[in-house]
Amino acid sequence: MVMERSLDMAVKIIINRRKKQPKEKKWQSGFTLWELLLVLFLMGVILSIATPHFSSATNHVWNRLDLANKEKIEGAAQLYRIDVGKSPLSVSDLLYTPTGSSGWRGPYLDEIPINPYDATLIYQIDALGQVK
Repeated sequence: MVMERSLDMAVKIIINRRKKQPKEKKWQSGFTLWELLLVLFLMGVILSIATPHFSSATNHVWNRLDLANKEKIEGAAQLYRIDVGKSPLSVSDLLYTPTGSSGWRGPYLDEIPINPYDATLIYQIDALGQVK
């Protein structure tokens, strides 16, 4: 009987304490700071892995553009050699009439191509009409 009383009293005390405790707040939606930091970290890792692939694509495009510029100049130099009888001394001879040449029917280029690697570098033509 004493045991039952003490058990009843313990149950009453627990029930009274639960009634006095404030009710739990409703769950709020949103992200914690740790979750946001984790997502930002993972995005950084993914970007650092993907970035080298984009830079290699850029280098590939620059290589192709440089090759296309060289082929364009060499083709214009061949037309110049057919018309004038000798190879041009510079790329500007393909755009503007050189002094002392006869048979020039240019311009052989619309504009001087720009080097994709360094805009200050100018394409050079050798005695065979090949671009360096």
